[in-house]
Amino acid sequence: MTSIPHRTQQRRRGGPRAARPPGLAVAVVLVMAWSAAGLGTAAAHGTLIRGSLTLAPDPPRPGQPMVLTIELANTRDNPVEGAKLAAVLTAEAPAGSGATVKPLTIPLQEYQEPYGTYRAELAAPMAGSYTLTVHDRTNPGEDTTASVPLRIGGNVANGTRGFTFPGSAPGSSSVTTWLAWLIGVPLVVGIVVTILVRRSSQGPAEPDQGGH
Repeated sequence: MTSIPHRTQQRRRGGPRAARPPGLAVAVVLVMAWSAAGLGTAAAHGTLIRGSLTLAPDPPRPGQPMVLTIELANTRDNPVEGAKLAAVLTAEAPAGSGATVKPLTIPLQEYQEPYGTYRAELAAPMAGSYTLTVHDRTNPGEDTTASVPLRIGGNVANGTRGFTFPGSAPGSSSVTTWLAWLIGVPLVVGIVVTILVRRSSQGPAEPDQGGH
């Protein structure tokens, strides 16, 4: 009597190859997106940043309220959000006077709109010439500064004062973060892909042909 192959066995040998589960592609895409997001965050403040400063009213009147506004953008003119800024206003004493004036620290608050805008409201100090130093302390352990001259009082407007925060080399904490991403991400991708490929290659168990 001729043995007739089991139908289920025929389909397994000659039928189409089972497709790999979509979870493999989804996992790879998610891990790559997570990697790109992390690397982008690590390098967000390592590039040159351009700033512009304006006063309202301009010129400010001594003892009267004034608003100091700073706008930040990168070299592609994209607004820079999430910066931690502070400003210090220092009076320029007349030459030879020997007088010293205590610097005025001005905290800056970020506004949601327009993006990349930081403001401070304060009472204008006495009339005179000043230097405003802007501190960028976004990255832990880093303090990047830029200074612009200002005039309080008088009849001449200050206009828009431009400044630049130069790109800084990554500090020790930034280097550690970069190394963690560069080493950890490929390792995680390799582990996830290996596990999913092994699971998909095993396939369902063959039915027991014994006794038929």
